Amino acid sequence: MVLSIILGEKRHLGIDLGSFSIKIVEVLDKGKNLEVVNFGIIPIINFKQIYSVSKILEESLASVLKEFLTSFNIKSKEAIFSLPTPYLLFSSFFVPNIPEKSLPQVIKFETQKQIPLSLEEVEIEYRYFDFEKEGQKNWLVFLTAVPKTYFQKIENIAKLSKLNVKGYGAEFFNLEPFFVLNRGTFFAVDLGHSYSNLFVIKENKTIYATKLSVRGYDYLDMVMNITNFTEEKTVEFVQKKGFSFNPEERELKNISDSFMDNLVKTIEIEVQKTEDKLLLKPEKLYLTGGLSALNGFKEKFSQRFNKYPFEILDITEFVSGDKFKMLKEKSTLFTQALGVVFRKIMS
Repeated sequence: MVLSIILGEKRHLGIDLGSFSIKIVEVLDKGKNLEVVNFGIIPIINFKQIYSVSKILEESLASVLKEFLTSFNIKSKEAIFSLPTPYLLFSSFFVPNIPEKSLPQVIKFETQKQIPLSLEEVEIEYRYFDFEKEGQKNWLVFLTAVPKTYFQKIENIAKLSKLNVKGYGAEFFNLEPFFVLNRGTFFAVDLGHSYSNLFVIKENKTIYATKLSVRGYDYLDMVMNITNFTEEKTVEFVQKKGFSFNPEERELKNISDSFMDNLVKTIEIEVQKTEDKLLLKPEKLYLTGGLSALNGFKEKFSQRFNKYPFEILDITEFVSGDKFKMLKEKSTLFTQALGVVFRKIMS
């Protein structure tokens, strides 16, 4: 199912600036297919610290990013950045059944009421689809707004890293390319370390999103309190063990099970709320993000969740590249970094 893009051979760098790590993919566009020729993760330790792109952090991120690019001999200087949820304003709302050609103007007007910044201060992107509720036709609109001040921070990081910014993409929409060939209705849950999101994807468009009160940081904190490890050692320990503990590791197994119970319950509640609001039922639930890639996650999740079929979003089937394809379901860590590249190429 390799995505085919009819273009000349060119390299693109996808960068996902996460609060826990930076994910990077270098993609070679060969015309007939896309090959991941380089990829990697740069960890950001001190998970209790609130993530904010200050001037100091800009310089820090640029420094580790530049070092990584050099050590991995990454050739591309054309970077496309995924924009994380904490720096996005987003909203969903209904519009009466007006002619489709009138929607852009109405959405622009509605944005001024939904977003606490002026239109001059943000860049907006939106999706819409026709929606019938209580016998009446409406348009469901989902939009994001990115403060222009954040673009400047990205530009600063890129400049310090000796990169050229060739594009951006709000992470709400970066999953869309992976559903181009599967045009149904799906729910996707991105389980991150500092935040998580539930997306509704219909006809390969993100038409709705909501935040989930699940964080990988909380799991790390629980493990650290029991083990008394340093933050760095806790991260290494959890990345190795994940959710897989032996019976004799009773305390760790108990908090692991407790965390998973809460995670599944939270997802089930939000899935039901979303179904009730949109009157949509998914064909399947897809999971992505750092938590879903941990050892034992899939097994523990499958023991608790049976509302819908589910799977970890394996993005290796969309590209070539032997080393990258060996990741299989672990490739879900790079969903945002690769998705933002796909969006740029396909635009």
